[in-house]
Amino acid sequence: MITSATSGDNPQLKAALLDEIRRAPLGRITFARFMEMALYQPGLGYYTHQGGLIGARGDFYTAPHLTPAFGDMIGRQVAEFWRRLGRPTDFQVVEVGAGQGLLASDILAHLRDEDDTLWANVRYTIVEISETLRLAQRRRLEAVPDGAALIARTDWRRLDELAEGSVTGCFVSNELLDAFPVHLVTVLDGQLQEIYLSVEPDSEELVEESGPLSDPALATYFERLGLDLSRYETGYRTEVNLGMLDWLEGVAQALSQGYILTIDYGYPASQRYGPQRQAGTLQCYSGHLAHDNPYINIGRQDITAHVDFTTLIQTGERLGLQTEGFTKQANFLGGLGIAERLVALGQPDFRQTSGLTTKQQLAEREALQRLINPTALGNFGVLIQSRGVPLDVAPLSGLSLAF
Repeated sequence: MITSATSGDNPQLKAALLDEIRRAPLGRITFARFMEMALYQPGLGYYTHQGGLIGARGDFYTAPHLTPAFGDMIGRQVAEFWRRLGRPTDFQVVEVGAGQGLLASDILAHLRDEDDTLWANVRYTIVEISETLRLAQRRRLEAVPDGAALIARTDWRRLDELAEGSVTGCFVSNELLDAFPVHLVTVLDGQLQEIYLSVEPDSEELVEESGPLSDPALATYFERLGLDLSRYETGYRTEVNLGMLDWLEGVAQALSQGYILTIDYGYPASQRYGPQRQAGTLQCYSGHLAHDNPYINIGRQDITAHVDFTTLIQTGERLGLQTEGFTKQANFLGGLGIAERLVALGQPDFRQTSGLTTKQQLAEREALQRLINPTALGNFGVLIQSRGVPLDVAPLSGLSLAF
C-alpha cells in the first residue's frame, strides 16, 4: 500500500523515517521499527513530542478520563494486594506508562484515605520514558488537593532502573501494551511472511512489501500457541507484539513479591488470531475518530494493536509467575463495587451528601456505565499475575465475579 502525501505528518519525523529506510539493509524496515519511530522517536514521536493528545481535547479517552472512580477502584484492589502480602512496611506501587497522571493521582488519593498504616508505608513509582508526560504527571499530582503529600510519595524511573528483586508490592498498567510496536505478518501462498516498509522512488511515500520473517521469534511465537497461520487464506494479516514479552520479563525480574495488574483491550489467542480476523486489529486514533491507516498523520496519531493475553499468561508462567486470573473489566470493576456506586447515585439523599449537582450526578452515572459497557471499555481484558504470594482460598475482589 502506497500512502498518499499528507500535510498531517510531522515533517521532521517523516524525513527521519525516509532516511532510516534508505540507510537500512535492502532499503526497508519492519513495521515494528516504523511504529516505534512514529510513537516514540525522541522529541518527534506521538508520545514524545506532545506526550500524546489524550482526553476531551485530544485523540482518545482512557478510563481515568471518564471518572476518578476508576482509579479509586483500582486503589481498592491495590490495597487488597497490600493486605494479602501481610501489610509490608515497604510496599511499592509501580505504574508503567502513567499517561497524564490521572490514574496515579486517583490511586494515591484512595490509598491516602484507605488506611493510615498503608499510606505511611507506600511508595508510588511511575515508569515513564517521555519527559513531556513526566512533566504532565507531576503537574497533575501537584494540582489535586494535598498534592504535596502525593508528590512526596512518588518518584519517576525507567523500568531498567529497578533493581532485580527490588519491588515488594505491585505493578499496574492501563492501556499500555496495546501501544507497543508490533511486527506485521501476512499469509502469502501458504507461507507466513513479514510486511516491511520501503520508499516509492517517484512519490517518496511509504510502500509495503513482503519478505522473510525478520526474527525467528515471530515463528516461535505462533508455535508456542499451537497455531499454524500458513493454513489461512492468502492476504490474512495480523500483528505480533514481541515487545510485551521483553516488558514482562523486566517486570518479573524486578518483582520480588507481589502482583502484576494489566488492563488492556485484547483477547485470548484463539480469538485474537482466529481466521475470522482477516485484517488484524491495527487501529489508529486521531480526533476521537478510529481508522486503520497508520501511514497518515505520522507522529500525530496514536497507533495500537490488540493484546494477546494467552501469550502474556504463558510467558508469565515460564518466568515463574502465578496466574491469579483473567477477566473482563466489567466483571473486574463489578467485584470491586461499581454496582454499589451506581445504586448510591440513585439514592434520594446522594446529592446532598456528595455535593454533586443533578447534572454532575447524571454525568457520573454515565461515566460509570461506560466503564462497564460490554461493547466498549467493559470488554477490556484484565489479567492479574503474582509472585511469592501466600495461597488464599478466596479470590481477589477484582476476580470474584465469574467471566
